[in-house]
Amino acid sequence: MNDALKSMEEIKEHGFCPDVISYTSIVEAYCREKYFRKVDSVLNEMEEKGCPPNVVTYTIVMHALGKGKEISKALEVYEKMKGSSCVPDTSFYSSLIYILSKAGRLKDARDVFEDMTKQGAIPDVLTYNTMISAACMHSQEEDALKLLLKMEESSCKPDLNTYSPLLKMCCRNKRMKVLSALLNHMFKKDTSLEAGTYSLLVHGLCKSGKLEHACLFFEEMVSKGLVPKDCTHKLLLKELEKKSMVEAKERVEKLMSQARQ
Repeated sequence: MNDALKSMEEIKEHGFCPDVISYTSIVEAYCREKYFRKVDSVLNEMEEKGCPPNVVTYTIVMHALGKGKEISKALEVYEKMKGSSCVPDTSFYSSLIYILSKAGRLKDARDVFEDMTKQGAIPDVLTYNTMISAACMHSQEEDALKLLLKMEESSCKPDLNTYSPLLKMCCRNKRMKVLSALLNHMFKKDTSLEAGTYSLLVHGLCKSGKLEHACLFFEEMVSKGLVPKDCTHKLLLKELEKKSMVEAKERVEKLMSQARQ
C-alpha cells in the first residue's frame, strides 16, 4: 500500500500525470484493505484527470466488492461501466455472474447474462458453466437444460465442468431418465467421464438410494482402468450392507480388489 502511494506521489512531484496502470495499482491496494470510500475517490480522480478507469480497474473493484459481500455495489460498478466508454469484457461478465450466483441472486445473474450479448460480449464456457451450476444448485432443471442447449447453439463446446452439476442434480432429484439422456449427450459430444465424475455419480446415486445404478457406474469405472477412491468404495459398501444386498457387495469388493492390482 505505502509503496504504491509513494510511487504515485513521486510521479506527481515530477510534474507527470499518473497513467491508468499507476491508478489501478492504487485502486488494487485500497481494495485489498477494503477501503472502498478511498477507491471511489481514486475512481473519481481518474475521471477528473482525463484518465478513466479501464476494464482491469473495474474488474478489480467488482471482485473486491463481491469478496466483501457488497453485492449491490458490485452491480453499481457494472452500471457505471455501461454508462462510461469502458465496455465490460467476457471475463468481467463471467466474474460478476459468479459473484451474483454465489450470493443466491439468480435473477440478477440471469439479467446480467441476458444483457451480456446485448452489450456485444460473447459468453464463453466459463460463463455458461457458472450459469448452469447456479441453476442446478437451486434444482432449476428446465433452466439448466435450456442453458446447455443455448450453449451448443452458440457453438460453445461443453466440458466436464458443464455436465458435473447437471449430473449431480439428476442424482439428487432421482431423475434417472434425464441422467441417462445427459450421459448419452456427453458420449455424442466426445466428453469422456473421468474418475471424479464417476465418483460424483456413485456418491449421488448412493445418497438417493439408487444403489443398482451406483454399482453399474462403479463397475464401469473399474472396467476403464480407473481406481475408485477409498471413500467412494466404502460408501457404496456401507449402503449395500444397509440394504442387505450381499451379492452386490461381494461384487463391489471383488472389483475394488481388481482395480488395486
